[in-house]
Amino acid sequence: MKRFISVILCASFAFAAASCGSAKETFNSTIIDSVQTTVETEKETVKDNDGGNTGSGLTFSTADRNGKTYDESIFKDCKVTMINFWEPWCGPCVGEIPDLEKLYEEFKDEDFQIIGVYSETEMEDEVDEILSSSGVTYPILRYTSEFDQFDSGYVPTTVFIDSDGNVLTLSNGEDNFVGSRSFEEWAEMVRFFLK
Repeated sequence: MKRFISVILCASFAFAAASCGSAKETFNSTIIDSVQTTVETEKETVKDNDGGNTGSGLTFSTADRNGKTYDESIFKDCKVTMINFWEPWCGPCVGEIPDLEKLYEEFKDEDFQIIGVYSETEMEDEVDEILSSSGVTYPILRYTSEFDQFDSGYVPTTVFIDSDGNVLTLSNGEDNFVGSRSFEEWAEMVRFFLK
């Protein structure tokens, strides 16, 4: 029993270190299950890109920090788009931004792009500082209600979208990835989706 409790506490700590929760959500067993999923397991269980999407056809309209408008037509530019939901107050979110920039630079010529999305518009000075110090060159967009379907209650949360706006899913039905990951972990997933 002590060993079981230790395992649960370790999993909880690992998740807490990799993501930040929102005030309206509580930690639940579904999140514990996703913490225990490794990139190797995800790689083995990701469905083939031809049949492994939800058919949701995401549509949205929002703007970046300079007022340039974006909508779902951005997905047509690439086979795979990674949408990373983050907030400037979230340590794990900010901590993985340099790895996401490196990921973007590594794969942007291979039919892949990243979009960062945040909602804390009253923290623009902090966002400016984070993006400047991280050298971010991929689009950073403002959150809109059309993204509510991806609200896990935690940030960072990441989803992968195909060129038709469909969410790429794992064979076990997971369609989002909660928590930060290293460059190597993300790169392995991107390579798999790009196959």
